[in-house]
Amino acid sequence: MSGADIHIEHTVLIDFIRKIFTRIGSNDTEAEAIATSLVGTSLMGHDSHGVGIVPSYVERALDGRIAPNRDIAVVRNDGPVLVVDGRRGYGQSIGRQAMAMAIDKARTSRFVLMGIRNTHHLGRIGEWAEMCAEAGFVSMHFSNGTNRPPVVAPFGGVVARMGTAPYTAAFPRRNAPPILVDMASSVVAMNKVRVAFNRGTEMPEGAIIDSEGNPTTDPAALYRPPVGALLPAAGHKGYALGVAAEMFAGALTGGGVMLAGRHGDGATLNGLFSVIFDPELMVDRACYDAEIEAFYEYLRSTPPARGTEAVLVPGDPERISLEARTESGVPMDATTWAEVRRAARDAGLDDTEIPAVT
Repeated sequence: MSGADIHIEHTVLIDFIRKIFTRIGSNDTEAEAIATSLVGTSLMGHDSHGVGIVPSYVERALDGRIAPNRDIAVVRNDGPVLVVDGRRGYGQSIGRQAMAMAIDKARTSRFVLMGIRNTHHLGRIGEWAEMCAEAGFVSMHFSNGTNRPPVVAPFGGVVARMGTAPYTAAFPRRNAPPILVDMASSVVAMNKVRVAFNRGTEMPEGAIIDSEGNPTTDPAALYRPPVGALLPAAGHKGYALGVAAEMFAGALTGGGVMLAGRHGDGATLNGLFSVIFDPELMVDRACYDAEIEAFYEYLRSTPPARGTEAVLVPGDPERISLEARTESGVPMDATTWAEVRRAARDAGLDDTEIPAVT
């Protein structure tokens, strides 16, 4: 075990991470986007895609695998269709630019099909779905990753052939956070294995296999050669969802699908396929609002199973974590915090610019 977590107040952490990315070349707007996105993701309980990912970003930026201060390049803007190229920019900036453009387009057309390709890691895809919901739009998103080795074994296979290929959907609610579905098509996201590896904890059974295809709970099986693989969620069902995500996010955006042997320098490049629309294209808004609230309350009223405090609806866990961590601070294990501090020094910060924690 790596010992008790440290906790850092989120505004302190945002300022710290902003300094890191400013120091390695990002302008103020981009550094702010990266910092608020990563810390916001940690606040919502997704440590796998939050602050702990800073070291890999810094490494890739310093050796030129991420291009700072990129603006999106519009590849196609025709009717309801928008396709953009991220030009290897930071996903936290590219994603926000692209989604803002798509939302503006949806305000006029009320329906948009958008593809993003060739952008560095987009982080928590739920962030982009939340942007759509805040603007009043229903959305669904399929994403994939290329330019790195595959990490997920197809159902029935023992060798990785795919990425974690997430699916995301958000349904806006009146005066309440959206219902948000945001999930990898694998049992867990790859970065959740990294979190377990750093914490010295085991993975749940049925999540990973070793290099010989044997079930294991040791996260080192994915970090020490010969490496194993993640398994698809729900067996053949998660596998099929991952295949669909690859088709949407890879083949239909022009960014390419995950193929072993195609990966290059190891810096994850994401594709994202998004469907964004006004729910009133389908049904009267009052009807939509009534149905979504009725179903939300119906699910929440389910008697909880023994050992479960309450039945939650997708999106509730993030809201609960956000409230708790905003008050208590963002938790990090000692190994991850040491890696973040090392990345800050690599970026040129001295120890007086690194938050002191106890």
